Amino acid sequence: MLLTCIQVNAAALAQRVTLNVRNGLLVDIFDEIRKQSDVDFVYRDAQIKRANRVTINVRQAPIAEALAVVFKDQPLTYKIENNTIVVQEKEAVEANGTVKEQVSVQQPVSGSVADSLGTPIAGVSVTVKGQQRGTITGQDGRFVIEAQSSDVLVFSMVGYEPQEVAVSTGNIRVVLAMLSANLEEVVVVGYGVQRKRDLTGAVSQIKGEDLKNMPVRNATEALQGQVAGVLITSTGGSPGTPPAVRIRGIGTVNDNNPLYVVDGLPQSDIGWLNPNDITSMEVLKDASATAIYGARAANGVIMVTTAKGSMTGNELHSLVTYDTHVGFQNPVKTYDMMNAAEFMDYKNLANVNAGLDPFFTDGEKSEVLNFLRTNFGSEEGTDWWKEINNRNAVVQNHGVSISGGMKDLAYRTSLQYMDQQGIIKGSDYDRLSWRSNFNHNIRDWLRLSGNFGLINETRGNVLEGSPGFNTAFIAFAADPISPVYRTNLTNIPGFLQDAFFLDRIDQNNPWSFYAPILLTNKQNPVSQTAIYEANKWRGTAIKGGTALDIDLYKGLKFRSNFGIDMARGVSDGFTPAYYLDGEQFNSDATVSKSYSKTDYWVWENTLSYEKRMEDHHFTLLAGTSAEQWKSESTGASKQGLVSNDPSQWIIDAASINPGASGSKWEMALNSYFGRVFYSFKERYMITANFRYDGSSNFGDGQRWGAFPSVSVGWNFKDESFLDGWDWLNTGKLRASWGEIGNQNISRGAYLTTYSGNMGYYLFGPYVPQLGGGSNYLGNPLVQWETTEQLDLGLELGFLNRKLNVVVDAYQKTTDGMLLNVPLPVYLGFPNNPWSNAGGVRNRGIEFDLSYQDKAGELGYSIGVNASTFQNEVLSLGGGEPIAGGGWISYTTTRTEEGMPIGYFYGFKTDGIFQSQQEVDDYIQTGARPGDLRFVDTNNDGTINNNDRINIGDPFPDLTYGLRLGLDYKNFDLQLVMQGTLGNDIMNIAKIDMKSGVGWYNAPKELMEEAWSPTNPSNTQFAINATNTNNLQVSDWLVEDGSYLRMKSLQVGYTFPKTMMEAIKLQNIRIWAGGYNLLTFTKYSGLDPEIGSGSPLSMGVDQGYYPQAKSFMFGINASF
Repeated sequence: MLLTCIQVNAAALAQRVTLNVRNGLLVDIFDEIRKQSDVDFVYRDAQIKRANRVTINVRQAPIAEALAVVFKDQPLTYKIENNTIVVQEKEAVEANGTVKEQVSVQQPVSGSVADSLGTPIAGVSVTVKGQQRGTITGQDGRFVIEAQSSDVLVFSMVGYEPQEVAVSTGNIRVVLAMLSANLEEVVVVGYGVQRKRDLTGAVSQIKGEDLKNMPVRNATEALQGQVAGVLITSTGGSPGTPPAVRIRGIGTVNDNNPLYVVDGLPQSDIGWLNPNDITSMEVLKDASATAIYGARAANGVIMVTTAKGSMTGNELHSLVTYDTHVGFQNPVKTYDMMNAAEFMDYKNLANVNAGLDPFFTDGEKSEVLNFLRTNFGSEEGTDWWKEINNRNAVVQNHGVSISGGMKDLAYRTSLQYMDQQGIIKGSDYDRLSWRSNFNHNIRDWLRLSGNFGLINETRGNVLEGSPGFNTAFIAFAADPISPVYRTNLTNIPGFLQDAFFLDRIDQNNPWSFYAPILLTNKQNPVSQTAIYEANKWRGTAIKGGTALDIDLYKGLKFRSNFGIDMARGVSDGFTPAYYLDGEQFNSDATVSKSYSKTDYWVWENTLSYEKRMEDHHFTLLAGTSAEQWKSESTGASKQGLVSNDPSQWIIDAASINPGASGSKWEMALNSYFGRVFYSFKERYMITANFRYDGSSNFGDGQRWGAFPSVSVGWNFKDESFLDGWDWLNTGKLRASWGEIGNQNISRGAYLTTYSGNMGYYLFGPYVPQLGGGSNYLGNPLVQWETTEQLDLGLELGFLNRKLNVVVDAYQKTTDGMLLNVPLPVYLGFPNNPWSNAGGVRNRGIEFDLSYQDKAGELGYSIGVNASTFQNEVLSLGGGEPIAGGGWISYTTTRTEEGMPIGYFYGFKTDGIFQSQQEVDDYIQTGARPGDLRFVDTNNDGTINNNDRINIGDPFPDLTYGLRLGLDYKNFDLQLVMQGTLGNDIMNIAKIDMKSGVGWYNAPKELMEEAWSPTNPSNTQFAINATNTNNLQVSDWLVEDGSYLRMKSLQVGYTFPKTMMEAIKLQNIRIWAGGYNLLTFTKYSGLDPEIGSGSPLSMGVDQGYYPQAKSFMFGINASF
């Protein structure tokens, strides 16, 4: 064995290298030797910091000769073990005596190293404390080292807390904890990476292990509560619905979505990505960080890096992992609605209070209850939510990956299947995704890499986007007297007989079996789910790319990257012929199908140069980018099927009313960009970015936009005047300024178009003439929205960087916001053209605190983040305020100068009229005791629309999150909590559910809450069938939307290594967890997390599909 080691060591030292470095860093020389040989180095950061700079000039010299020059006059020496050069303190080696004296009592010691989730860590340095011997862990995290029983092993790796473990019998299992703030760690930025200590922009990083095992529909949901300055809200609870992601406020009334870059491929969404494939996500927030992406970066950039294999060893190795979880979901909250008897009492009271006869006589009430009892065995009536609810809806995820490599080659491939049933029947989502990548060092100076993804998605639909008629909403509003089906009913009350339309039942048409909603102008929600069940969307996408990296000269590198994204979508539609009543019918069965395809490619070429000269370090980057989108869609429909049978659901089976439509568009973006970074003594840094974009969305003379940024940083803790401040480990000040753009407006907005098919006109008695003219008015002067951003940042580290604080303050101002400015109607133009007329400002502060430590065998980490912003519209170009957030015929939000975007607009109330005397003494026409009292805000003596004002702000005063991690021996716990403070919600659904008119079912508590002469409520107006005066958009609808939610909780156990070896497995971790488990809020609606894809509808609760809470059980295994 000793002879073999000597032979290996001699072979390693005999390899030849060429080095020509003047005053270089020791770490850079190690990197160069690695590139020219199969020798690796193991060292600690502290050792490298103590090392002297090196000057060396050797050509094709043996490594042993080169190392003699490198380590001359250094406080360090080295020992070579199995092609690994372990750097040691020279003093420690001299104090240990000879190695020969120790060999005779040494024994092989083996073990493994993993992270807190049990994932093996490759490349960890394992050394005997105070001695020369060392090795590194392999791809499976395992190691073998010679040591004595009295020795102590030291485990260290960049980014992890070092750990010392006494040698013991059996296998040693080591769990390394992540360093909360490692200044040498790199983060991904636009077109490259940077060390944390060199960053001059506002960048937040989330590790992949913080995203793992969450039952999220979209990977961005896993960021919720984990990044300061990022507001993520649900836009609906149905599977597959993407959330609204807002970075540092709302900058425009148009598109506010961030840009995603996945392994270099720009994306508008990452709902297709398997969260378990992600190793890190970097959120670029300020202009310094995002300006390199220019026209697409006004709303921030999220960089996503996926997992890759490892280039270690001389033989091909692989690691197989299997991750799975299965769980069940139920609504976070539901309403407790009135039963049949309560509803009839409610409807009668509404009529009586309006001076009308009771809607139900006592005899009719008895008939109804007998009807329900006879047919359904209960007088409760129909619980519509129970009928459409898919109780304990299953969510499951299965993923397998294989990763590995050897020297100069690494690969990884993964296959994932996700299936999520919706909590409403018919709404489900499944995704099958395959993703592979490779990295290959073809030569020392030439590297090739690539990735390929294939994604297939299917989504079932229910009615969601129709305010007042959404399936989830009408399941609560529909009356409980109506049954689900109208077949085989007996004892139907005579006064309801005609309302059932029993003559329209067709025994050959199951859709005609459903009963109409008898007493509410809503559709049968169960029939809705059945009808929509036939409507499915299926999507397939190919996403991939390849990159070639060439080292042209020392420090000078060229990279060419080409990416593609080809998406195809198919929607199948079928609406049967049926008749329930006048609210829900379809005369002719309709079959439809639509196809869409979008092809996108991007080609980027960059040239970068890096140079270190004594205390100076600078990097240069220059590049070009070309992008193109081509999209088209086609749809067809036809009516008149012989029957509703599924065999007829094809267009050729229909016979009448054929229809077809289609569209096609193209867009291109051409860009030139560059970046300069310079640091002096790693203490003073400056970064400058510039991007010049040309977009086809604008006309000649307006297509090109320039987007510069500059930022500076000062690592002030390195200053000599702070040498005595041992309590402060790191300190950095940052400042940045920059401009970024937004091109996301209607394509061709600058063009005026004409049509030759605008109708026929009769000139003379017989001859019709086809007329033409302008059908769209463009604006050739329309140009980029430009956002200017200022940022000041402070970063502090304490207690050996275990405690870290980051604070940022920013101002983000959008100029030239794109608006449709109204033109006078008498001019006769077909539309209001786009114009750069608006301006918006966001100001905010972000705070992030993290602490990580270990007490004995207990490791723990905690993170707290908070952010706030103020939004103000500076200008609308003199145009009229913008209305939004509609609910049927109501306008709920308004955007105008001097106010936030989309503030709630309506009447202010001052309680409820308690007596006729109060009514007589006030100016409100038509008011009665028990009605809301509206405030005369303009003091003109009249209550009218001119009294509507700002009654609420959907944006929170504070957004916050809490992250907690614990590990003890083989157990681990992870907790994420998040919430908002100070935001308002307009619960517009109350206009129906708590209207008091008796038209719709209502929550049970309404009868107790409502005003009456014996219950002088000042919050809920009286029950009355003629309550229309109260049903105005007012602050009665506005509620406090603050909440705190336990977003994610996981408890895991990793089985001991000894047990795993017996069954030939590397690692098994079992876990149980939950998602959206607890919510603390005063909001009376189903869920306080109300988002919207449109900034004009933020915080308006239109009866959304409710969110689900999930309980899950999972396994993470590797071998």
